[in-house]
Amino acid sequence: MDATLPRILEMHIPAEMRYISLVRRGVRSLAESMGFPREDVADVEVAVSEAVANSVEHGSIPDAGAAVVVKCRICEDCLVVEIEDQSPAQCLPSYSHPCDTITERGRGVMMMHALMDECEGTRTDHGIKVRMSKVRGRG
Repeated sequence: MDATLPRILEMHIPAEMRYISLVRRGVRSLAESMGFPREDVADVEVAVSEAVANSVEHGSIPDAGAAVVVKCRICEDCLVVEIEDQSPAQCLPSYSHPCDTITERGRGVMMMHALMDECEGTRTDHGIKVRMSKVRGRG
């Protein structure tokens, strides 16, 4: 891994769908810089995109100037990504038990679980935080 890489990359974006591509590019660039195989880079990119889309769609109050915070941490051969929104919801989506494939909703969470090595969601004082990690070369 390049010693000049930042240990933490933090992005604050407005809670709008049009900013998801910015996050995708940033995460893709970071994973590539860490030497992740092409398939793993794509997995991380899709999982993070789904998590941010969920935060924008479900975790923000429309027209309230809400933001989504994306933190990427480099830990040796692992990339940890946290996505935090300002969700007023009291119930937490099931990040520990992905949905079945018959329902119309929840497939993004299922994909996040399938593509990342770890995926969990927690309620914070400010909203919902999703934490996902991917180890380089694990597949």
